[in-house]
Amino acid sequence: MNGHSPLMKRGPLGALPQLSKNARRALVGVGALAFLNALALVAQAVALASVITTREGLPLLAVAIVARAGLSWATESAAARAAAGAKEELRTQLLAKSFERGPGWIADRGTAELSVLATKGLDALDAYFTRYLPALVTAVIVPPLAGAWILFTDWPSAILIAITVPLIPVFAALIGWYTEKRVQKAADVTELLSAQLLELLRALPVLTVFGRAKQQATAVEQIGEQHRKATMGTLKIAFLSALVLEIAASLSVALIAVGVGVRLVHGDMTLMTALVVLILAPECYLPLRAAGAAHHASEDGLEAVRRVAAVVVDEGSFPKPLVYESSPHKPLVRVRDLRVLRRGGFAPDGVSFEVGAGEIYRLEGASGAGKSTTFQVLLGFVEPTDGTVEVGGEVAYVPQKPAFAAATPRAELELTVPGAEDIEDVAHEVVAAHLLDRHITDLSTGERQRVAVARALLRVRHGATVLLLDEPTAHLDPVTSRKVDKAIKKASATAAVVLASHREKETTEEETFARVVTEETQPERPKRLPIPWKGAGLGVLAAVAGIALTALAAHLIARAAEMPPILTLSVLVVGVRTFALSKGVLRYVERLVTHDETFRLATKLRVELWLRLVRVQRRDGLQRLVEDTDTVRDLVPRVLVPPVVAIGAGIATTVLFAFIDPAAALTLGGLLLVAGLAAPAVAVWTERRASTKLARGRRKVARDTINALAAAPDLLAHDAHHRLLAQLHAEDVELAGETRKQAFGTGAATAIVLLATGVAALVCATTGNPVLGLVPLALAEPLAALPLAAQQRRALREASARLQFDAPERPEAPRGKRIRLENVDVRWPGASEPTLTDLHLNVEPGTHVAIVGPSGSGKSTLFALLLGFLPPERGIVELPAATWCPQEPMLVSTTVRENLRMSGPHDDERLKEALRTVCLPEWVDRLDTVIRPDQVSGGEAQRLALARALLHDAEVILLDEPTAHLDEPTARKLLDQLRDDRRTILHITHRPDEAARADLVLNLGAPAYR
Repeated sequence: MNGHSPLMKRGPLGALPQLSKNARRALVGVGALAFLNALALVAQAVALASVITTREGLPLLAVAIVARAGLSWATESAAARAAAGAKEELRTQLLAKSFERGPGWIADRGTAELSVLATKGLDALDAYFTRYLPALVTAVIVPPLAGAWILFTDWPSAILIAITVPLIPVFAALIGWYTEKRVQKAADVTELLSAQLLELLRALPVLTVFGRAKQQATAVEQIGEQHRKATMGTLKIAFLSALVLEIAASLSVALIAVGVGVRLVHGDMTLMTALVVLILAPECYLPLRAAGAAHHASEDGLEAVRRVAAVVVDEGSFPKPLVYESSPHKPLVRVRDLRVLRRGGFAPDGVSFEVGAGEIYRLEGASGAGKSTTFQVLLGFVEPTDGTVEVGGEVAYVPQKPAFAAATPRAELELTVPGAEDIEDVAHEVVAAHLLDRHITDLSTGERQRVAVARALLRVRHGATVLLLDEPTAHLDPVTSRKVDKAIKKASATAAVVLASHREKETTEEETFARVVTEETQPERPKRLPIPWKGAGLGVLAAVAGIALTALAAHLIARAAEMPPILTLSVLVVGVRTFALSKGVLRYVERLVTHDETFRLATKLRVELWLRLVRVQRRDGLQRLVEDTDTVRDLVPRVLVPPVVAIGAGIATTVLFAFIDPAAALTLGGLLLVAGLAAPAVAVWTERRASTKLARGRRKVARDTINALAAAPDLLAHDAHHRLLAQLHAEDVELAGETRKQAFGTGAATAIVLLATGVAALVCATTGNPVLGLVPLALAEPLAALPLAAQQRRALREASARLQFDAPERPEAPRGKRIRLENVDVRWPGASEPTLTDLHLNVEPGTHVAIVGPSGSGKSTLFALLLGFLPPERGIVELPAATWCPQEPMLVSTTVRENLRMSGPHDDERLKEALRTVCLPEWVDRLDTVIRPDQVSGGEAQRLALARALLHDAEVILLDEPTAHLDEPTARKLLDQLRDDRRTILHITHRPDEAARADLVLNLGAPAYR
């Protein structure tokens, strides 16, 4: 990647104008609106000063107030529309380029990290467009226009402004430059947070079985603390920028007010001119201050843009095999002397073969010999070290561990071949027709395997000429396996088939179907979230300090216009300077305290959620641990704090007015009450639940994005990624529509706030008191946060509910030395009927039990009962402590040593002994090797998981198809080794020869063996 690429340049706009048309349009639109707003601002200042001093100019003031409200509405709507459009563009580019780079690059980059960048990372652009970009454009346009008017009316004040205003961007640039690297570090920590939580969740079931899941709550807390400290370190610097700008602006305005007051005392200017200067002077600093305050929010978004640009500008793509036009006289697959360097050796090492249409070629070799790697080379996902590979025509593929991007098998098949009318037929061929409308996450491993075979066969029916099958029947019972074999043989009539399998064909005829299990549901009852009272209290004090600054400055000018002795104004001068300083300091401390409180709350909620997940083993844990927790963290300051600040500031101002003019206090109080109630109500009504839909839409986009990235190999193999990206783009377009609805409501509500405070200023200005005329305008800032708080309240409540769902502790079954089940019924949550009914089982210690039966007949359900994941619906259960080797190995991306130590703190000698027991002697010197699940063969991963299970101290060993991915000699040797273990073994298998060697055979469902 070229470090000097124009797309990688830094600055306030970053790479956005080059990457996004919406960003370019937003610059033009917001600029035009800012120019009109500057004109309305000057008109409002002149008219307000005229009303206070001469009671004239009411019509102009009214028009200016309405114009500013309308322009604010338009600006907010335009910015939000631009944000939604830009995110849509950037997400599309990022995902498209990620798929172009290939599944190997996606795995190296990290599925969790990429999904966070594509969702949470780009969502940070909301703050960039809605806060920073308008402030940035306004800072370029408004100060020169307002300053020009001041220069026209009072050149000394204009000179002071011209001297002090340039200092603000200089300070901002210096602090921003220092902050930049910290923002990159915080972004790294955010991505690392998701990756670490994903690893923990991947291993959650086995950690629970090994009794170590609850201990990982400490790890979850440490991860949250690392994230909090990294982010707070960034925010301290970012908020320091806002503090410097706030103090510089406030002190500059205070100096101008004092200077104007001195000239009034000496009769060098009129009160009307002084008021115009006092009203316009803050507007010369406010946009720059707002841009500085929003800068930290923009940095997260721009950092995400920089990371997207780093992916988009790189021209790399994954290697593809040589594809040639097929013909009747040429083989469809041609491999010559294929070698791939892998973990210090070659696997495969010199493989050569040719396969034509109508032929089935079986890849032979022990586990780890490179069969899956050969498939990866044929698909173009891995570049061969030596040799050549040629593929003729389109490819269909069944991986060892299929992944799916759609929610149901039917939707997955429709994604693979749009418009196919034979989905039911091809699903029936592989005994999967009854699975089509089930949720993918409800399917057993064998059922998922059948869906993957149906997906590949459907593609063959619609033009694919090469069928690659990596152990397609590994998790199927012999009856279903025979059906699948027949379907594969039928497909080979038109396609070249390359097959890797350790299974021998069976001759059984009978067939059974799985019971239906619906989506698991848990009652979700949100608890009231605590208000960060320390931050809210400081927010009230900061708002009151700003109001006091405006009031004292106005009073100073009013007194100065009476030309008293200059010493009588000294107290007012000191007060103005004091509140100018305290306003910035209080706001800085308030931001830090509020964010620290909410980060601590997020960590606490994340730990509590982890303990709930330990009890219920939910499938959507990553979204809850990351997406929902971050949503609560982000929304608590936006939803719970603004009402407290607005109420505190409103009460303080109304009390102040009551001492000056009770009638004005009643007017102000009434208008504030109207604004405080009407603005949120209008925001909620006009957006028509857009905020809730927006939160749900973002969750769906996040879920579909991570599913797409996880299923990248399957999607690319079937050339379905283009269609999936189109679907994600359509979801993004719908999400952008909801964003526009929300922006319309927020903009309308902001307009109401500006109208209310403007009318209050208009009415109170008729009293002739500058304090009463100017202070209402200062209340617009705390009131403006109320509409968005009202809109996001429901989203906060829903996210909180997903974190705080009911998950009561389940009582443990009575412990004993034997397994005893009497009249037991077991039902999955949400299932229409029990999966197992009237189950009787009595297993004495030391017995080897083989559990057989068709896929979906309840074998894994029985294990879930024995492991404590499912409580019995009825019956008597007595269980000893158990260890478990699952179908899915659930390895994590760390060293071999740490993977094995998930079962307990064992020394290296015991780890090596376990590796020898599971027939992995070559791994005893690899304890420090960092493994990644996609870099280990299926058989190696299964044996590592088995070694981990054997290391755990328990009376019962539960083995779920431990030999599914092993060749027959290795499988026999492994089972012989296991028979030396004196513990009770329950072994799920689809191999009749393995069942025949057991002491006891438990047959679930219809008879599968003869």
